[in-house]
Amino acid sequence: NAGDRNTGHWNTDNLVLTEIKKLIPEGSQIELLVQSHSDSDHLGATDEICDAYKVKRILHTGMVRDTLTWSDADAAIRAEKTNDHAINIDLSYFEFPPGATYRFGDVFVTMVFGVGRPLEEWSNDNLSLSEERNAVSIVLRLQYDGKSVLLCGDSVGRHIGDEEDTCIAAEKIMVENSVVIPIDSDVMIAPHHGADNGSSKRFIQAVSPEFVVFSAGHDYEHPRRATAERYLAHGVKRENMFRTDLGDNEGDDEWSHGNTASSDGAGDDTVDILL
Repeated sequence: NAGDRNTGHWNTDNLVLTEIKKLIPEGSQIELLVQSHSDSDHLGATDEICDAYKVKRILHTGMVRDTLTWSDADAAIRAEKTNDHAINIDLSYFEFPPGATYRFGDVFVTMVFGVGRPLEEWSNDNLSLSEERNAVSIVLRLQYDGKSVLLCGDSVGRHIGDEEDTCIAAEKIMVENSVVIPIDSDVMIAPHHGADNGSSKRFIQAVSPEFVVFSAGHDYEHPRRATAERYLAHGVKRENMFRTDLGDNEGDDEWSHGNTASSDGAGDDTVDILL
């Protein structure tokens, strides 16, 4: 079984594990576990996954944080390496170059972007500390049977409120490298939960998705209205845009399509992608 998973929010780790168990029988082997980056909402179930499965490879940025969630995830990776001989692909120590591809049967998983620390060339982009931590995100392209999914983590390509033609940081690099390392994909997991500092116009054009998923929860007014409008302007059909926070309503900056209530519980709006 090939598992390619962002390992989840710290408040929903059991929900994440429950969904994985539906796909991969507990106790079996996961070929590849991926932490997109070190934010707590992207690694919360790492220890539960490592307890429930034998993980063969773990790919992560290696950026150190001072959160309890990060400490638990880091300890789980170390234990998996010691106890089950997992290959620890820590980008703060080892280079895993863009274009590197794993093949699991008929599935191909390609490294599109990911670094262990912010790049020097981003110094002129005036990224905030939070944006730097997000911009290092591991981005993967999964291919199967002529179809593809781009998993963008919390990648950054603009500042909130920037001009429409702005494209900076990680998204700029991916667009510039797209001739050699394709990012064109049928399905796109939108960067940073649909935040306005991701999904730059140039990046959307280069990916040219038919379907878009906003993996968003109750906070930060995600997905942002301005972000959704950039996908609509590119030609993505409204009915092909999905959100995991249906019913959530946080304010005028949030995309209004599908947000009909004042709040929304976790775990009831799962989006399944079937190729």
